[in-house]
Amino acid sequence: MSITLDAAPIDLPPAPRSAWGTVTSLAIHAALLGLVLLGPDRDAPKSVLPPSIAVELMTAAQFAALTAPEEAPPAAAPSAPAAAAPSASNPAPPVAKPPPGGTIRATQFYAGNLLAEPASAKVRAAMKTLDGSERLVQLCSIEAIEQIRRARPEFDPDTVVAYAMADMATRDGALIADGGAFRSRREWYEVKFSCAATANYSTVERFEFSIGGFIPHDQWEEHYLTAAESDE
Repeated sequence: MSITLDAAPIDLPPAPRSAWGTVTSLAIHAALLGLVLLGPDRDAPKSVLPPSIAVELMTAAQFAALTAPEEAPPAAAPSAPAAAAPSASNPAPPVAKPPPGGTIRATQFYAGNLLAEPASAKVRAAMKTLDGSERLVQLCSIEAIEQIRRARPEFDPDTVVAYAMADMATRDGALIADGGAFRSRREWYEVKFSCAATANYSTVERFEFSIGGFIPHDQWEEHYLTAAESDE
């Protein structure tokens, strides 16, 4: 990992990355079917009764009502056509993906421990020569690199420029970088972050950020962005 201070890259030991395992749970359901055997109904012998004839007298109106043709039931209203099942010729609509810029609030902070490493002695010495605001920018940029690396493992950031796309500001003692940029694998991406440090600027105590979109190559020159330090 390289920490950029002014234009001088300082190599630090790479921070360990967390690995997440995926646990898959399978549920097997069994249904039991019962077969019901129906045997013939065997009634006890019954005595045979002589047939009888029932005669019912009815009026002409009753006879007409009895023999009148039944009316057909009203036709049901046509139902809406069912949606066609997805197929190769009729694919399902794509599922909308969440935007990449959700705000992430850090619960752990890393810049202080990185600067305390023996390999960071030159960086620590150089930061002591800076005034408070410049030291805050450098400390927060180091924090931003490690926070991005841990939260979004698809990136491999090596440099953060807090003022690349817009000016920085301070609010309630915190650095507000709404136009930052970070470099990952020789490409640049937008980042916004808010960062507060301890009084002696030795470590970060509050940090939140959101990652924006890819910065096109034709904008690099305008914002002094390069693919690698060796290009400068």
